[in-house]
Amino acid sequence: MLQEVILKNTKLWIADPDLAYVQAFAEYVNLKKGYLFQVCACTDQTRMEQTPDGDETEILLITAKWYEAWKDVLQGKCVILLSEGNLPGKFTSYPTVYKYQSVETILREIMYYYSEQDNRELYPAGVRKDNRVIGVYSPADANAKTQFALTLGQIVGETQHVLYLNMEECSGLTGLLGEHHWNMAGLIYFLRQNKSQFLYRLNSMVQKFGAMDYIPPCDSYTDFCQITVKEWKKLLHLIRSQSTYDVIILDMGTSTGHELELLRQCDGIYMPVKKDPISRGKIEQWDRYIQILDGLDKEERQLIYLRYFQEKTQAAVGEILGISQVQVSRMEKKILERMRKQM
Repeated sequence: MLQEVILKNTKLWIADPDLAYVQAFAEYVNLKKGYLFQVCACTDQTRMEQTPDGDETEILLITAKWYEAWKDVLQGKCVILLSEGNLPGKFTSYPTVYKYQSVETILREIMYYYSEQDNRELYPAGVRKDNRVIGVYSPADANAKTQFALTLGQIVGETQHVLYLNMEECSGLTGLLGEHHWNMAGLIYFLRQNKSQFLYRLNSMVQKFGAMDYIPPCDSYTDFCQITVKEWKKLLHLIRSQSTYDVIILDMGTSTGHELELLRQCDGIYMPVKKDPISRGKIEQWDRYIQILDGLDKEERQLIYLRYFQEKTQAAVGEILGISQVQVSRMEKKILERMRKQM
């Protein structure tokens, strides 16, 4: 008898005559911590009373050989065909998963198809209190920063569930992590559609590197530059509120234009630096920049925040602050002049 460990109320039925295959698949998923499915199994085509006719069952992974006999009870479910090779043309419109590949790959494909077929809108939940976001940032040495972030992920991943997110315009990690069909740009695109099954799409893209998970970084500079700070913040909120990760590590670049706003989302920040004069000089310049921002009054800080972190127009800022666009322009000019002198 298969042991079931229910992590989420999403039932995944696997229906195939290969008993050994079905049992191995179900046991692997049900006993593995962190998966989103409760797997139920059927290996006898004639036992229709076993078919998933309840509301709890949402996904069916079924051998194409049985589809015709079961099609009447599959209405309203996410149906994915389990294939042993090329299927007849009548099945081309159905999502298909190749049977003889790793369970991890099969699950990623299932989660991808499930997230595509669900059209309900996304309703974000509250942020969990038991996870942390750790930022790794350095204005002086990007290579040392990334090496530190990857090492940190391996160390923390030995005892906790860790997700690594690279937020650089050019990560340079393809040689180390390999190329992948889906990456961060694809996840952000899905996020823009505001569909409910974000977590399934996230997990369909997750890859493993040693002791930590990661989402493949953007491989296009153009795609990266189109991601707004609002989208980065929404992504972090959803990961914190919906996923099982204990720690999310942000490997942050220096060209997003939103570094300060994203650093504010972190529970802890590491800044690896070298001891050479140039690196020290960059850190000192960064410190002065932070001190200058701290020296602004409340209204001035709000203006800079709205203009340069939320990318609002001067007219929009004026409406928020209760002043005219001309006043915003004058105030912004004075603030920038003062900042340049202090820098």
